[in-house]
Amino acid sequence: MTNYREVNRKATVGERIKIVNPQFAHGYGDGDEGTVLKVEGSGVFVNINGNRRGVFHREYVVLEPVATLGSDEALADAFTQFIRDNADTIRTILGDSASNVTKTEPAVLTRAAVIEKARADVAELARKMCSDRANSDGNRTFNMLTSKPEFHVNRDKRVVTALVRGIYGNEIFEKGIAKAAPDDVFHAEIGKAIALRRALGLTVPSVYTDAPKPDDLRRGHIVLSQAVREKVTVHAVRPTHRAATGHRFDSPESGFTHLLSDGFEYWARIEDCVIIDDTDVY
Repeated sequence: MTNYREVNRKATVGERIKIVNPQFAHGYGDGDEGTVLKVEGSGVFVNINGNRRGVFHREYVVLEPVATLGSDEALADAFTQFIRDNADTIRTILGDSASNVTKTEPAVLTRAAVIEKARADVAELARKMCSDRANSDGNRTFNMLTSKPEFHVNRDKRVVTALVRGIYGNEIFEKGIAKAAPDDVFHAEIGKAIALRRALGLTVPSVYTDAPKPDDLRRGHIVLSQAVREKVTVHAVRPTHRAATGHRFDSPESGFTHLLSDGFEYWARIEDCVIIDDTDVY
């Protein structure tokens, strides 16, 4: 739950204001609230009840959000995690009365689950960014301004950049960057979640930075292969034979993969391929 305090100052784009001293009112009155669309020298343009209205600075106060505990999910999650992390200490302090306090480890997510979580996270953050209801965490942009995310993915450099732009005017408010480590597997959706959270001043969950790596080779993986010695895309995975010629290999226990690079086709042993990008797989 979020409350507001009234502050007598000039508003900025994206902030909420309340009319307290209507003088030249056209289409609004005392007590009306709205979101600031544009700031001018003498006043602001505001969205009030779905209409764009011009309001002088002396006619309004700014509504600044004041976060309250209420049913804040973040607080509940933090408390639950605290109990989990300190169950042994709590049991020692409370003695026999703490016999029912058990330390549980959070379930380990699969890579597919982490990717899906990242997609949902970005969608929820984007919804909150464009809402005119204040958020209680993150930076000032996330708390007080209405905005939208814009992503730039560079798979060659293994980098995702998140730009936070204003809903009105398209101004860039914030920027966040996520870069995959040399020994990590790049995935654009995980990168988007990390970059956007950094741009909004939010904590990046370890489930994103420590996401499990792919455990099997699939069509669409980008790999480094000892046979080709460059980045190539997995076109198909065959257990023991080349489909085109019927030629059988001497290592049926390892299997082979069909690689495609710039129109050229290769075959390589699965164990000689290192996955570096699985964006096109999930």
